[in-house]
Amino acid sequence: MPKELVVGTEVFEFPEQGENAGWGEQVTDWAIAVTDALETVQAPGDILVTTAVISNNISSAASIVGFSFNSTEVASFTAEYYIERNTNVPAVFLTQRGTLTGLYNGSSWDFTNQFFGSSGVTFSITSGGQVQYISTNMTGSNYAGTVTFSAKAITQPA
Repeated sequence: MPKELVVGTEVFEFPEQGENAGWGEQVTDWAIAVTDALETVQAPGDILVTTAVISNNISSAASIVGFSFNSTEVASFTAEYYIERNTNVPAVFLTQRGTLTGLYNGSSWDFTNQFFGSSGVTFSITSGGQVQYISTNMTGSNYAGTVTFSAKAITQPA
């Protein structure tokens, strides 16, 4: 009698010990499902893939919704991001991909941004751990701008 293993909403039937082989595809499907499930495991301070709006022509630092780190809990973080900004008349398309790294030093964040591409967006972080941005002015109509990001954090020692 096969044993049922459940990952999320998917059910996999595994043979009992001693049953004939022939279940390799089932094992492969189960391994893929478990891998996909583990990708969503979130440790304290981590941020799963999130998309937020990047407004046009922001000259004073604006907070990015969902992009913050509690400085009483998080010691450091590494965040991957991708920015798209565009207008359609004239057609202009700007992109940028990069990695933000933060290290809390007890009163503020040491913060770096390594990137390629050019989107006209500059990041900063508050002492409380809120990631913010400023953006250049893209002239044209039907402006759209987004940043997609995720982060892995290391928590403060207990």
